[in-house]
Amino acid sequence: MSSVDLTAPRRGLNLADIQGNVLLPYGKQGFPYARYVFLRVDPHKEEGARKFLTLLLPKITSALPWDSKIAFPDEVLEPRPAVAWNLAFTFRGLYALGLPTTTLRAMPAEFIDGMAARAHILGDRPERDRGEEQAAVPPHWDAIWRHAATRTCEPSAGQVHMLLSLNAGFDPKRLAPDRANLSSLLAEARASLEAAYADLVGRCEATGGAVQIVPGHGPDRLPYQDAAAVCDANGPSKREHFGFADGFGDPVFHGQYPAGVIAERAIGQGKLKPDQTWAPLATGEFLLGYVDEAQEIPGQTYPFEFTRNGTFMAYRKLHENLGAFDRWVETTARALARHLGLDPDADLPRARQTLMAKLAGRWPDDGVPLSVAPTWDAYQAFRQHEAAVEARLKADPDDRAAAAEKAAIRRQYVDFTFADDLAGHKCPVAAHLRRVNPRDALDPKLGTRDRMGSALNNRRRILRRGLPYGGPDNATRDDAGEHGIIFMAICASLFRQFEFVQQQWLQYGLDFNVGNDTCPLLGNHGPDAKIVIPADPGSDRPPFIAARIPQLVEVRGGDYFFIPSLTGLRMLALGIVDPT
Repeated sequence: MSSVDLTAPRRGLNLADIQGNVLLPYGKQGFPYARYVFLRVDPHKEEGARKFLTLLLPKITSALPWDSKIAFPDEVLEPRPAVAWNLAFTFRGLYALGLPTTTLRAMPAEFIDGMAARAHILGDRPERDRGEEQAAVPPHWDAIWRHAATRTCEPSAGQVHMLLSLNAGFDPKRLAPDRANLSSLLAEARASLEAAYADLVGRCEATGGAVQIVPGHGPDRLPYQDAAAVCDANGPSKREHFGFADGFGDPVFHGQYPAGVIAERAIGQGKLKPDQTWAPLATGEFLLGYVDEAQEIPGQTYPFEFTRNGTFMAYRKLHENLGAFDRWVETTARALARHLGLDPDADLPRARQTLMAKLAGRWPDDGVPLSVAPTWDAYQAFRQHEAAVEARLKADPDDRAAAAEKAAIRRQYVDFTFADDLAGHKCPVAAHLRRVNPRDALDPKLGTRDRMGSALNNRRRILRRGLPYGGPDNATRDDAGEHGIIFMAICASLFRQFEFVQQQWLQYGLDFNVGNDTCPLLGNHGPDAKIVIPADPGSDRPPFIAARIPQLVEVRGGDYFFIPSLTGLRMLALGIVDPT
């Protein structure tokens, strides 16, 4: 008798009720530009703010599929928007909009606190700031977040109550085979973004001060935060400013894809079961109102309909110290080359790529995981094989064998485990990839018949959204430039998922038996920060210690947001959130 998977939704998800930025990242669907606008509600003009929401509702982009949407490639239920609009609220924003106390007090404690008040939990203070008052906003945060650390709900002129995300792009089907029209399509997308922002400004001004745009982003204190995919010779890419290919391994959960494709999508991106097969994660790990991996239904506020199909999000502006990164990688790569018996000058590119791969867990150029290609030679062989298959398909697009081989190659980017690499000879145990998603590495029953798969990891997964910020004009390779990543973590429980990963796995190394060593990319780095790169077991060389890692990433601000469903937005707009 087969068991029933209680974590699967009884019916398909109501895509018309879920905001579009929850199910899939827009950056992968031809939306390379984003503008994040933060709004404040005047609590004395609540009716005006509700009218603003009512008029904005038709603009909000749902998860209904449009043409070219990769989640549902064979369904088209609405036109593809030139700009996707999505809306989220801080706890103080919900308070300013007059939600009943019974509803507000049922919200999670970490959401009520807000991100700034929990900076000491998240490790959002670089080592040099340890002496700062813990209750204050961390140094170096953008001006817009200076009011975020206060625990009072009394209105402040700088408080952030809402986040309106504008994502602009073009339909990939319009791109010519030779990409000759790419620049015009990008210009069109930028124009659409500016038009959408002008529309929003007009809507705010029409409220008579009930809803205001909060300025204070970056050193120029702009009224918005722009972000955009880093472009190379072929246009928008998956790269971020350090040079790593990004955007792999986002979790897959029940209802996210049609029944016919979700089993394939879940391979390497869902949960690893004890029998070593893959399955989608429980819907309730990412959407409120559904059963999660613990067979519970999180987010039970009053009324239940207000939070169902909604979720929570951590918005974080992560500044990248590019100058410090470049200098450290250059010096350390030369030392690694000598350690490997290579020429520190002639073989420096190889040593640099190897070092970056060991930091991240993936080869930086294209994201091939170390678990699949652990050495430089294996990586070159993988790339040559992939290029040969691509050439076969280009010569004959109907070559089914080549198409199947290409699919198998692409699957290797996500379909791997760490059970055969517990010592980190392929991928260091302290690499970024293994910290944020240990897969089966924490299974206490590895090597037995009662393996648990990824069970200890399944309740820590997050959906990653966002884009790099800082373009070619100001992304100079120094520490002072305005460049980094706008990172948004979406999950049902900020405490159990985002905060746990941020505190326990990125800032501490105990679960990975690396002591106090933090993540080599995102951790707080003191003068002794390091990562140990194990030696090849077949060689007689000792491990290589990549030491004195500088502070590479610093938080410049952010907050916790609730992303309501379309039903929840209507309830807010109409003022009918009735807990009875």
